[in-house]
Amino acid sequence: GPAPPSPTGRRGGELTIWDDFPKGIKFEPGYMSFAGSGHDSRTTEIFIVNPGVSEAQLRMFGENSWETPFATVLDVDNSALRKIYSGYGDMPHFGGRGPDSARIYEEHGYTYLSKEFPKLDYIDRCYVVDEVGLSDLSAGDL
Repeated sequence: GPAPPSPTGRRGGELTIWDDFPKGIKFEPGYMSFAGSGHDSRTTEIFIVNPGVSEAQLRMFGENSWETPFATVLDVDNSALRKIYSGYGDMPHFGGRGPDSARIYEEHGYTYLSKEFPKLDYIDRCYVVDEVGLSDLSAGDL
């Protein structure tokens, strides 16, 4: 989702992340990728492939040069992803009733999201396990 206003956290920002070279990695539930809107358009937004996604949707992931998995959620079937509200479905241009990414930027992001999508869940924090190590986290952090 959108980051607080910054050069890389808003649409039209000056800084973007270049696309990765195609790696031929097939998306699976739990895979994480940068979101984008065109060639070399990635900023700070990511998406996570939710458990239960249709095969048709899985086949669509990775068709664009900016969609390359860079991480995965461990033990996806027993992860917090199962608890994230998914009743809105995908974004409208993918046939769902979820948030419209253009409106997030046009209508002050979190104001639009909280008003139009009150059941939406937010990720407060996450950790790179190889850098933090599970033993370094207290039970309250997980």
